[in-house]
Amino acid sequence: MTTVPSASQWGSPNAKKRVLIVHGINSSSHAFHRVASALAAKGYLVIAPNLLGHASRAVGVDFKIQTLVDDLLPYFEAAEYDIVIGHSMGGIVVLSLLKHLPQNRPTSVVLIDPSAIELTEEQLVERRVLFSSDVRANHSVEDYMALNPLWTREDAIWRALGVQIGRATNAHDHLDGNVPWSWSHLISDKPATATLTVLVADPRLSDSYNIGAIAKYKDVRTVIVPNASHWIQYEFPEVIVEEALRSIEECDNKR
Repeated sequence: MTTVPSASQWGSPNAKKRVLIVHGINSSSHAFHRVASALAAKGYLVIAPNLLGHASRAVGVDFKIQTLVDDLLPYFEAAEYDIVIGHSMGGIVVLSLLKHLPQNRPTSVVLIDPSAIELTEEQLVERRVLFSSDVRANHSVEDYMALNPLWTREDAIWRALGVQIGRATNAHDHLDGNVPWSWSHLISDKPATATLTVLVADPRLSDSYNIGAIAKYKDVRTVIVPNASHWIQYEFPEVIVEEALRSIEECDNKR
């Protein structure tokens, strides 16, 4: 028997189709409640783990991305997934998990505004300042709703809880624990049977993702979501669902 870490779950345990979702820094498994509910309604069992150091989970032995990856490996030993989704830093974790995807069956991989795949030292400093400001702001549910008119109240609640329950130094620890911050090379680990879609926030609202970093990878589909901030799962969950299922349908049509 394989023991898996703390997670939230939507859908029937008997469902034949499965989805794994990985959240980002200062967040939790419930950040994807609308995406998960929509996929569950389409017959998927959706599993969203809580990363180490988040949602009351203890931290790992260090703050390396590989440590987060190793913690999630039991999920891949216990089952195979039709869809794998990662947001922000969770997108980096998913990139690191590509080599563990099955080689003989299709997998739809969707990265949601992944933390800038390549960051210089100067950009890392800027990120530290940004995350520090976010933690110090200590926004209330009402604050988040006022700042993000496309969010529901439940979105704002889960965002506020993710920040308040998580460790105040989570972001700094993970940035400092993974220098140099360079991940684009992991795209080459994608199995030929997997599709990779990157959903990007509207550049007018967020500059967290550098499209140029993966421009050389021709089999990566990049989609800019108009009017979306970094939190696409709150603002346009239907886009995530549509893109994830589009890749599944494409794979099925090729069989």
